Amino acid sequence: MAGNERDRVGASPPSEDGLNLWDFADPNEAANAALDVYGPDAVTAAAHCALNAHFDGRERDYRFWFAVFSKLNGVRPQG
Repeated sequence: MAGNERDRVGASPPSEDGLNLWDFADPNEAANAALDVYGPDAVTAAAHCALNAHFDGRERDYRFWFAVFSKLNGVRPQG
C-alpha cells in the first residue's frame, strides 16, 4: 500500500504556537460558508465556535470566530 506523506498518525501534538485558523482561513469566507451551511443559525454557530475556542484557551481561534460572528451579526440569508 502506498504511503501518505500527510498522515498525522504518530505525529507529535501541535505546540502552543502551532497552526490556527488565522493561518489559513479568511473570516469573510468563513462567514459566507456558515451562511451556506447553517442559514439563519449561522450567527449562533459562529458564537458557539468562538466560545468553545475561548474556553479551550485558544485565543487566536477565539478572535477568528469572533470576527466571523461580527461579520454575521445582523446578516440574514436571502430566500
